[in-house]
Amino acid sequence: MPFPIVISFYTKDTFYQLEVQNLIASCEKFGITSHIEPIASFGSWEVNCAYKPFFIHRKLQELKQPVLWVDADAVFKKKPEELPVFAKDFAVRINSDIPIDHPSRIISGTIYANYTPGADALLRLWAKLCQEEINRLGRKEEFWDQISLRDALYSKDNPAEFDTMPLTYTKIADHRGDLLLTEDPVIEHYQASRRYKKFI
Repeated sequence: MPFPIVISFYTKDTFYQLEVQNLIASCEKFGITSHIEPIASFGSWEVNCAYKPFFIHRKLQELKQPVLWVDADAVFKKKPEELPVFAKDFAVRINSDIPIDHPSRIISGTIYANYTPGADALLRLWAKLCQEEINRLGRKEEFWDQISLRDALYSKDNPAEFDTMPLTYTKIADHRGDLLLTEDPVIEHYQASRRYKKFI
């Protein structure tokens, strides 16, 4: 079974257009098939993030094979290998040591989606929840797509079989806990949103 096609998008005419070059170069270095596309900004960092499940779903239907979403500010540090979680419908980093209702229970920088009815249904549910939250009247909290994904994963309406993506595929570069737990990542995330989202 081939490694999933790596997919991502970045907003044109922003700092992400420069940041994504590192991801593209790392895919080329390790011979990883990728579909990384520019999009026009929808007007804010939050709304651009809410597009993620729609994009993953579109690419899954277009490619008709499993995909691995990787944030545009991430880099492959070494050649990836097939994982046991690829037998599931869906996989994402799950911080099982913190409560289910915590905003960081799910970290959505690396996401595996299989070409299955279960993944299709979960992505549709996630997209619906993103749209509802971004349009919610009176919302004061900053929108994070990973919160809507958490709600979709643990919803009674989610038919997908999902599992935890290994930390080596989801390492955050300057996260103290991640540094202690893995020194040899396959994918490392640099979370450029901390630097750039106020400019979008």
